[in-house]
Amino acid sequence: MFRILSSLALLAVLFTSPVFASAVLAEEAGTGPAAAEALAAQNLAIATSVQDQLLACWSLPSGYADKRISVGLAFFGDGTLDGDPYLELGSIRTAGQYPALMQSIVDAILACLPFKGLEELGALPGERFDITVHFQS
Repeated sequence: MFRILSSLALLAVLFTSPVFASAVLAEEAGTGPAAAEALAAQNLAIATSVQDQLLACWSLPSGYADKRISVGLAFFGDGTLDGDPYLELGSIRTAGQYPALMQSIVDAILACLPFKGLEELGALPGERFDITVHFQS
């Protein structure tokens, strides 16, 4: 009996503590761990959609097998770019050696703009995203 009462007393203290109360309130407000996981999953779906669209627009020029160019880009939830895409540091040397490959990537980006379906995945029109897309054969 004493063990049950002490357990109930411990639970009463735990449930009324400010730390527990703030965790419960954060979860209810959509800022707790579950909300963070949902946001991460949503952002991953948005990034994957943009990457898939870009790779579908891209045609690898003949003779460029086994090459990889990584391009960083920022975009808004409405599918428009925020600034110019840029080469990731490890791709600068490769890009300089293969201008036809680089042109194919530029053409793919221009052909895909604006990116489609992002708002359906939960992106807000003015929300900004940053991703790196690896164009490789």
